[in-house]
Amino acid sequence: MNVLIVENANDQYFVEALAKKVSVENKVVHIDDYKHCSLSEPKLTETIQNQLLDVNRGVSKIGIILDIDDETIDNRLSLINKCLKQALLNTGNIPPSDISLTDINEFIAISVTGITVKVACFFTNVDGQGELETVLKAIKTKDSPFADCLNEGWRQCLESKGKKIGRRGDTCDISEKEILKLWVDFYKRFDTLTRTQRKQSEKNTDWKGIMLGVTKEEKTIEARGEEIFNLNAEILNELKEFLRMFD
Repeated sequence: MNVLIVENANDQYFVEALAKKVSVENKVVHIDDYKHCSLSEPKLTETIQNQLLDVNRGVSKIGIILDIDDETIDNRLSLINKCLKQALLNTGNIPPSDISLTDINEFIAISVTGITVKVACFFTNVDGQGELETVLKAIKTKDSPFADCLNEGWRQCLESKGKKIGRRGDTCDISEKEILKLWVDFYKRFDTLTRTQRKQSEKNTDWKGIMLGVTKEEKTIEARGEEIFNLNAEILNELKEFLRMFD
């Protein structure tokens, strides 16, 4: 069995939908309690640790998919390596001193209770920066006046009232990351549905319903992810290649 670790539930449903495009069957899990906060080192360690504990149940490959945000590849690799080594220690395994992921899309082999497990990572990005929402904005298939007006108009209004919009780590009133997430929320609800459709349960606006065709109540509906996002976009090719590594 293969396991893919992603940052949050939205990432999970998107990756599951994309994996189906390349005929990959994997278990996808998201980091516990990850919301709009910064990526948590302890939570990432805990999530990796939980998957290592399942190696006796057949886990043979673990993939870690994180947003690059405005970090460097080296910084993200350093974070994963630190969490991986700590997770190994927490599960009673002594990591070799030379164990280290040195690039994306490359497996390293580690021993967990005498069983060999392969681990690899990938960082979601557009032109070397960003996150899943950056990708979603780039692959939208519909016009987005509602989302665009929210983005542009709200920025002007906030700045006129002395509110600061900042990048990750800045002291600010609202971050670029939060505004981008709001853009995607507006796009999927207001730009891709009519006012009447927004009230219809079969036109669900929850990510699980949109991407997988299953509502929070486990009701089956028609997935519309490929209708509002181009899952064949070239920008997704590198992520698809990563997913194919888990065939």
